[in-house]
Amino acid sequence: MSGGLAEIRGWLVKGESEAGWLGICRILEGLEASEREMLVGYVVQHTKGWGESLRRPLYGWWEKHRRGDVTGFEGLVGDWSRYAWEQGRVAGEVREVASVAGMRMRWIPAGTFWMGAGADDEDAAHDEKPQHAVTLTRGFWMGEVPVTQGQYLAAMGENPSEFKTVGLDAPVECVTWYDAAAFANKLSALEGLPACFVGTGEQTEGVGNKGSDYVGCKGWRLPTEAEWEYACRAGTTSPRYGALGKIAWYGENSEYTTHRAGQKRANAWGLHDTLGNVWEWVYDGYSDYSAQAATDPTGSATGKNRVRRGGGWFGSANYVRAAQRSENTPTDRHRNLGFRVVRSGF
Repeated sequence: MSGGLAEIRGWLVKGESEAGWLGICRILEGLEASEREMLVGYVVQHTKGWGESLRRPLYGWWEKHRRGDVTGFEGLVGDWSRYAWEQGRVAGEVREVASVAGMRMRWIPAGTFWMGAGADDEDAAHDEKPQHAVTLTRGFWMGEVPVTQGQYLAAMGENPSEFKTVGLDAPVECVTWYDAAAFANKLSALEGLPACFVGTGEQTEGVGNKGSDYVGCKGWRLPTEAEWEYACRAGTTSPRYGALGKIAWYGENSEYTTHRAGQKRANAWGLHDTLGNVWEWVYDGYSDYSAQAATDPTGSATGKNRVRRGGGWFGSANYVRAAQRSENTPTDRHRNLGFRVVRSGF
């Protein structure tokens, strides 16, 4: 036991940190059951005063063992490490993407919100209702702005945009849903991460359509429709997170062109241009809403069209709202349609 104890003491003297907690858990994971139980008790006693949200899962496992309720430790490590990692994040925290210069991500915490149009949204369309409760059990990183022409060019070696003269800092447009999925997979490959889409071209499918966990994929992917709206709202419940002219480029102020990403005011979680500039592809197959509460929804598995969100430079004000939704065939290319990417881990 002395070896494991010495390693654990080494982490304890450094004080509370995400790396320390995970290091301790990994040491405990490799021990025999009897030795592990003794050392878990030691860790619990010597981490009093540390963050309870980080300490609680380990303490709960220890208490079960003391009662004779033997449970697997491996599951605890997986659940705990994800839980601790998310608890250590602050909404709007920034991370840079190493493989693509200038790409910044914002942390979006897990939570529950009301998805769809509320009673105060006079412009709501029929497919924005009924409003329903949605719980997202995992936090995720989301692009601070839509993928830009420069970022797309760097990863894919081409720029399909019509508005090239606006500059490489403008959102990429004229991309299909399949193009967006291919970009996400390319970004995953550049960073040595698992691909979240399988197939190529019109054969592309998200891993969620293969019976696995799409939102749990550790590579780059498109946001689900629920993730997109939750991130766009950033805790707000009104049709928009601010005065329209200050937060969005749309038909009345855009001069009928895209604009450099990030010029309008961000929402509370640091995201720019979720409303206006370009529409954004999301993962979901299009379908009507249900009134039932949902957890980590991914849309219709059979719908042929894909959802787009946020409104764009060409649209009128009623299209530039958090609840507004539309659909396109995944092969469509439009000069007002782009996308942004998310990642469940970092």
